[in-house]
Amino acid sequence: MKVNLYYAPYPSQIFQGESEPINTERPYNPKSALTTIAAGLRAYAPHFGYSCDIEIIDLQLGGQRVKYKSLPYGPRVMDCYRYGTPFEEANEKIRAADVHGITCNFTNSAQIVADLALHIKRINPKAIVVVGGVDCTARPQYYLARGADAVVRGEGELTFARLVDAVYRKQDLNTVPNISLPGRLIPHKVDTSETVPMDSIEPMALDLIPDLSVYDDTAEGPPPAGVQGNFICWETSRGCAWRCSFCTAPSRGGYRYMSLPMMEKHLRVFQEYGIKTIVWQEDNPLSRIQQNGAGRYLYDSGREDVLAMFRMFREYGFAWEFANGIEFGKFMQNGSFDHELADALLGSETVDGRWVGCYRVQIPLDNMNVKKRRFPKLLGFDEQVNVLATMLTDHGVGHQTYDLFIGYPEHDREGIDIFTDYCMRLKEELTSVGKGKYKPYFNVFNLSLLPGARDWVTLRSLLQFDIDENPEVIGIFLSAINTDHFTYWDIYQKRLEMTNMLNDREMHRLYDGIYAG
Repeated sequence: MKVNLYYAPYPSQIFQGESEPINTERPYNPKSALTTIAAGLRAYAPHFGYSCDIEIIDLQLGGQRVKYKSLPYGPRVMDCYRYGTPFEEANEKIRAADVHGITCNFTNSAQIVADLALHIKRINPKAIVVVGGVDCTARPQYYLARGADAVVRGEGELTFARLVDAVYRKQDLNTVPNISLPGRLIPHKVDTSETVPMDSIEPMALDLIPDLSVYDDTAEGPPPAGVQGNFICWETSRGCAWRCSFCTAPSRGGYRYMSLPMMEKHLRVFQEYGIKTIVWQEDNPLSRIQQNGAGRYLYDSGREDVLAMFRMFREYGFAWEFANGIEFGKFMQNGSFDHELADALLGSETVDGRWVGCYRVQIPLDNMNVKKRRFPKLLGFDEQVNVLATMLTDHGVGHQTYDLFIGYPEHDREGIDIFTDYCMRLKEELTSVGKGKYKPYFNVFNLSLLPGARDWVTLRSLLQFDIDENPEVIGIFLSAINTDHFTYWDIYQKRLEMTNMLNDREMHRLYDGIYAG
């Protein structure tokens, strides 16, 4: 049996009359979703008693834009493209497979994924098309109405293997847990008893990637000199101890993490494939050292595990960046900066001209609790500056990227000005102590109501678009909501204004390469 796994073409939106895209385009970012699913399929197929030939088809590569629609956005018109390889160029591969799996985590990709599902069904009507990912889990009915035969709900390593087994045995797909089918949208919640332990997740099936070296975009701008490929996105944990309202991580189950021996098994595979740099994608590696209200660690060996794992990564000679953010407030323990913890995560050295250790950190400022305290994990402003300055001066982390969200209902013009002033002060204070090593970049995002997140439930009435009709507007570079203080267009303009105020324009082009007004 043949199984094809697809990355659908990248979503690209461009305002008419402009040349720069509205959203970042990262087709060459290292990918792990399908190599992880393929590894799971290989691991479970013998247990179920079948075998299959697996192929990964990355339609995000190719560099071609295929326009598929236009839509009004404020006073402008936004042209929407599929960026990568046209569907038709995969027709021969489509005809050859029995099961087709497509991943979709982000809502702004939904129509492209649905169009690919419909295209596969036209070319190979007898094939089974399966979609999975965060957006599919939250909105299965959208995909089932647009070409998908089944939607995997939640994590797919075991569930997809069960589904392929049912297809192989010609069994009713209703026997497979954690999937939605036409006429059967349940389960409303994922059955977490089907969630596999992190130590059951085998190393990625990297042999299915023809050339790992093409995936050289770390997504946060060029890395410093000495950071070498190949690159890999990886996670050693899933979930998060916090339940931030904008994030979909809480919908995916509780926090869990790999053991050190299992991590080492993955590292050895990485070495085999010439990987030298890890781009961390996990939700929160420092949830291992989460404390309860009484100040006790939730995981008895969590701190020791964190220290040991990052020391092991350095001993193996890997460089890394925290591309999905790091909970930097955890470096403050009982009122003091935890230098031992910071050295393990943030320390670096040069070995034979190659960077080993941490070279860049993404800092989640979230909304800085401006006007309303939404994020209890956030430190006060002065304490944040002290932590970030210590990371810079004592641990050498000069490349700091900051993520911030504007557009919450409580954000009025005064609040946005306060937020901007915070960021300017942060930049000025760290520049003054950085001695030329400080390389800041501010990712200014609009609040995006991601299906599966709590904000999607509580703020959905503010949406100004039908996202079944136009899912492209659900993304962190656009706004899709009106509040009492801003229209979606006005808060989008404020995002552009803040971006230009906080960043050098040339650096913005280098890091993101997107439209900035």
